[in-house]
Amino acid sequence: MDIARVLVIALVVAFVLVRRFGGRPVKDQDRLWVLPAVLAAVGAAQGGLVAPAHPVLSVVLLAAGIAAAFGTGHLIGRAMTLWREPDGTLWAKGNRTVLALFGLSLATRVALALLGAAVGVPVRNGALLVTLASWILAQGLALTARSRRIPAAV
Repeated sequence: MDIARVLVIALVVAFVLVRRFGGRPVKDQDRLWVLPAVLAAVGAAQGGLVAPAHPVLSVVLLAAGIAAAFGTGHLIGRAMTLWREPDGTLWAKGNRTVLALFGLSLATRVALALLGAAVGVPVRNGALLVTLASWILAQGLALTARSRRIPAAV
């Protein structure tokens, strides 16, 4: 893994942590699919989702990565603290449970990457972007479902 990829991953992790643990308004829930769709499209366009030397194994690892990302993303979305300000704005903020789930998410991704490397299926940028898209989409879906149950400000 080259230094540029490590720096990009570190920046993405830092960005996600800041956004998840600083209180922020939950914006335009009708467009929650846009960022995941862009990430998935860019990931697919980059290629490398299926390793030619091990096509079945690489598809299984990709599917496991997507499923794990979606699952942990959904749990993070369900664990975030949600509230509505007096002006009606919906806010979300991470908490200790979200931090633990974020760690679980990273550990799962690293474990799958190590497993892939052990069997000759290297992690490619495309696969990382597709799993990140799944993770973000799951959080958005969980937050949207929960936000509909929070009463509007009076």
